[in-house]
Amino acid sequence: MMSAYAVFSISMIVGQLAAAFSTGISEVLIAIPIDFMGGAVGGLALGYLADRYGRRPLLFASSAIFGAATLAASTATSLWEIYALWFLVGLGVNSQNGISYPVVVESIGRSTGTVGGAMQSLYFIGFLLDSLTYMVIPRWRTYLAAVGAISLIASIPATALVGETLRRGGIRRVGVRAIRGRLALYTAALSAVVVGAFMLSVPLLGLAPTLISGMGLGTYYVSALSMIGFASFVAAGYLSDRLGRARTTATLAGLGAAASAALAILGSSWAALVALALVFVSAGFFSFTGVWVSESYPMELRATATNLVFLLGRLLGGFSPMLVVLLYPPSLRVGMGMSGLISAALALAGVAVYRLASSAKDAPSVRLPHL
Repeated sequence: MMSAYAVFSISMIVGQLAAAFSTGISEVLIAIPIDFMGGAVGGLALGYLADRYGRRPLLFASSAIFGAATLAASTATSLWEIYALWFLVGLGVNSQNGISYPVVVESIGRSTGTVGGAMQSLYFIGFLLDSLTYMVIPRWRTYLAAVGAISLIASIPATALVGETLRRGGIRRVGVRAIRGRLALYTAALSAVVVGAFMLSVPLLGLAPTLISGMGLGTYYVSALSMIGFASFVAAGYLSDRLGRARTTATLAGLGAAASAALAILGSSWAALVALALVFVSAGFFSFTGVWVSESYPMELRATATNLVFLLGRLLGGFSPMLVVLLYPPSLRVGMGMSGLISAALALAGVAVYRLASSAKDAPSVRLPHL
């Protein structure tokens, strides 16, 4: 929740940053793909270190990085400093996420999808905390200072409650070169699912307020859609434990394809709003992807492989709002619908390859998730 609180905080002050540094809003928004780039690089590096030295110390490091970087951003004197610090925010936030998924898998024997879904749904709560903080502290420097300080004060003690889950005795230290055969197929398949999840979710969080406003609807619908997203993430995690990860993903991705097509086609604001709400529901499969990825690899590879799979998703996810605009410049609604169709197709293709990999006979002995 604190990681979401930090990384989404910039969305509340885009206009103020543009005015403070005498630039355009589009220039400020470049910080969003930059934070995903930081997450891609940092996630892979810190994930590798977490497989070698343990989950707990790297969770402390990642929490300290994003909290301190957000706090430091309050003193920025140029947009370039914001870019550099937001790279570090993304590095810390995404590293923490990538390491926390193995912790869930290694700590909990059952219902990991439910726990992972509940954990991921806190992103919506973090975004809500940003809006509440901004209502109380509307000036960008004091706002970022507050968000950074609160993130540090809350996340560091919370991390202290997490026990070490990496078993050190008898664990071989291996690198990404061990990902071959069946594991290579898993990596390709899950990368497609994760890219689809990012490309579906990031535009929803980043562009939905603009789309709602353009449809002539009140901003309170954004809050309603956020709560739908929160409920969908929790429900999807639970369903993935009952129906299986692949089946739940395929079902929600299919819903996402249909809802995205409707969003692109429907002209009525109210009909499009219903379609958009269903797209929010379909994005729920993102909630358990981290757990699904982690449980597909042996412990000695788990944090490294999880962050490797999320590498491409973070890179493409960061640029997906721009892709939405480029797909159909005349209409944000149509662009989001087209992007949603692409996202759903990627997720469905990933599920198909994963099922193929699971049926391979020459696979290494890895505990498989319930399909």
